[in-house]
Amino acid sequence: MDLNENAALIGFLRQFKLDNRLHAFDQVLAARTRYLTVVLENIDHSHNQSAVLRSCECFGIQDVYVIDDHKPLNLHKNVAMGSYKWLTLKRYNRMGLQNTPVAIADLKAKGYRIVATTPHEPSTPLEQFDIEGGPAALVFGAEQTGVSTYLKNHADAFLTIPTVGFTQSLNISVSAAIILQHLTGRLRQSNLLWSLNASEQQELMLEWLRKTIPKVELLEQRFHLNNNTSLE
Repeated sequence: MDLNENAALIGFLRQFKLDNRLHAFDQVLAARTRYLTVVLENIDHSHNQSAVLRSCECFGIQDVYVIDDHKPLNLHKNVAMGSYKWLTLKRYNRMGLQNTPVAIADLKAKGYRIVATTPHEPSTPLEQFDIEGGPAALVFGAEQTGVSTYLKNHADAFLTIPTVGFTQSLNISVSAAIILQHLTGRLRQSNLLWSLNASEQQELMLEWLRKTIPKVELLEQRFHLNNNTSLE
């Protein structure tokens, strides 16, 4: 469907949602961004995967790239709290292959800087990260080993959260929440064009309406039937 037909369908489907729910949809869409995206590279524990997705949804990150060379994404529903259904998940999990090179190539083709989060490399402290340097893909690596050697070799920047204790690193889900809260806050105070464009917002609105309206397929059939009839 073209933009005008999508808009008409959205207008038709909106009448089947309560006003307060539609207001929430509109508010959340206005705060969504693809200027920052998150990459999870071979995260082992479903609790951590789920907690990061929840943080992404809370702070307005729309796209999450999930790289898993060993096993498929397994979400912990009590931790994720349904956050994944509002996100766009892009999965790289072809078994027996290294999926990181494919994911990184896709991200770079879309204009993202590859930013590895790590406490072990010479890194930029979070407060000094250049938010205006262009869209950034924030990569979080495996709990024990961190980001892969391939990713380190192809990263455009390294980012760290400064600490002052004996423990050198934070849990991945905690790190993700801190980084996303800080960077999205700075992003929204900047003059950058960080929000989704009208077409992207329209696409997501239609997706969310379809996910939350019972028997939406029948309603869409009615919409198309009425539209085709009116054109005759």
